[in-house]
Amino acid sequence: MAAKPGFDINSVPVSSVALPPFPYLAYPDKLDDGYKHNTQDSDFDEVQLIAGHDLRTVEGKVSRRFFPHNTIGMSAIGSVKNHENAIKLLGGVLVNDIVPADPEFRKLHPEQDSVLAQKMHLPGISNGGKNYHVYLLRTDKTNIWFVVSIFDDDNLTWLLTVEEKPLQQSVGFIKADAMAASLQTQGHVALYLPFDTDSDVIKAEGKTAVDEIVKLLRADSKLQLNIEGHTDNVGAAAHNKTLSLARAQAVVKAITAQGIDATRLNALGLGAERPLQDNANEAGRAKNRRVELVKR
Repeated sequence: MAAKPGFDINSVPVSSVALPPFPYLAYPDKLDDGYKHNTQDSDFDEVQLIAGHDLRTVEGKVSRRFFPHNTIGMSAIGSVKNHENAIKLLGGVLVNDIVPADPEFRKLHPEQDSVLAQKMHLPGISNGGKNYHVYLLRTDKTNIWFVVSIFDDDNLTWLLTVEEKPLQQSVGFIKADAMAASLQTQGHVALYLPFDTDSDVIKAEGKTAVDEIVKLLRADSKLQLNIEGHTDNVGAAAHNKTLSLARAQAVVKAITAQGIDATRLNALGLGAERPLQDNANEAGRAKNRRVELVKR
């Protein structure tokens, strides 16, 4: 069987419709306030959703909401159709050609339901993975994704909105003298360099951290370091290990490009083998996605 082509985001036309405030979709008018449930929203998070026939990772502002549509006499299909009509009026287009519970999809992603649900920000897979709908709304400024899915024996509607946007950096990078102190007392220091998602490309804002590592090495000509790449546990272990090594190598390349002898550096990829915190939530996973300098 021939491989199915990947999803082309440009196949979705750009909408010129004036949009309401984020998260763009309102609860049904008849729904009592006590049934309006908002989980913790995030100004910046990562979500994997289905576009075409496979997962696509998107980053940005995220809203997660759910409500029991049966309390207002609304059926599951009625809820789906209501939300679909509202999204289409804004210019959104249905973009998933497969659902999480489909055997074809599970062959590509055989991990446990709980792991997959965590990546997709869903309450589950087996109990609602057959009624799952992803819509894309493109504007001249960003992409907005909507996920409408049904859970709890077809009685609960789960709404996920992701407005793509870059991270607003709020944490500064550690300076060379602080790195030196940590290496002296602990033998290692963790750095959170910004990379593109699932990529070994260091983002432009990471140059400051690289410059500080170079200052560290120039200040101590005898210092030798292992540059260790670490990931969270989302995705295949082999892929994470390969990615972590590629990121460590990218850091070495950026350092040696400024004249540091490559023999003083050794790149290692450890994947998710040495987490700093629990991978069960995004805060822990963010701490585990790091590059460590380890004194040799």
